[in-house]
Amino acid sequence: MRFLQLIHSQTRSRFGFHSREPDFSKGKVQICEKRSAAEFPMLVSSELKWDDARWPSGTGEFFRGLSFDARRDFELLATHFQCPPTEVLIGEEQIPFSILFLLEGEVNLSMNSPDGRRFLVGVAGAGDILGLSSAVSGDSSEIRAEARFSCKIASLQRQDFLDFLLNYPTAYQNVIRELSRLYRRSCERLRILGLTMSVPAKVARLVLDWCREGQKTKSGTEIRCMLTHEEIGECIGASRETVTRTLTDLKNQGLIRLNGSTLIVPSCMALAVYAGIDSMRFPNEPVA
Repeated sequence: MRFLQLIHSQTRSRFGFHSREPDFSKGKVQICEKRSAAEFPMLVSSELKWDDARWPSGTGEFFRGLSFDARRDFELLATHFQCPPTEVLIGEEQIPFSILFLLEGEVNLSMNSPDGRRFLVGVAGAGDILGLSSAVSGDSSEIRAEARFSCKIASLQRQDFLDFLLNYPTAYQNVIRELSRLYRRSCERLRILGLTMSVPAKVARLVLDWCREGQKTKSGTEIRCMLTHEEIGECIGASRETVTRTLTDLKNQGLIRLNGSTLIVPSCMALAVYAGIDSMRFPNEPVA
């Protein structure tokens, strides 16, 4: 937990970011009635285990392996609501009064400066948990969470969430896994920002980072590109124009292909060579 907070603090210092965001206003959300089990895929059969291929996608790791009783208690504790696009769900330095489980939609996670600059930490999708690190530690939030599109969310009061972890050790273990994943992602982002000099190398490393969760196909690794060129620039501290030129250059060299919103990397090894990364990280891929 402290590692994550240190990484966020160092990134904030590097870019000169300071909080100026208000708290999320509950009055702007639409509270939903209790939904049926069919509408929430975390309420699947208790027979499914952690590594079961039948586990529904988009439900997040938190619910894997939970018993029927645990999932039932979660639903009893949760309040479901829907928020509109651009709604600020969590503000920087906001005290954690609740924790949010993103069921549908996408949420920008960022740090913002008083002069309007933004560092885009990432984009949360269905199954992700918003405000996890601050909910566990009790410290104020290091990031701002803003809905990209209309989102469906399950909210738990912080103390209810902590009590739930104590009552169900499997959920506690899943939270540890999730925090470890967030720590790894933070390290990768710092590596891109702090140890890469040129913008083209930063863009290439960012794409390679996305490849970790991309779909492997015969034509390469397919990535759903959710970000605009301007937002990619906010991820690495570059202008939109520079990102556009870099992506065009990568495309001309055959290192990436674009098919609508899908970005295809034919060879991660070739892209790694371009980015100055040890290509032996991808021993099973030929250089394109």
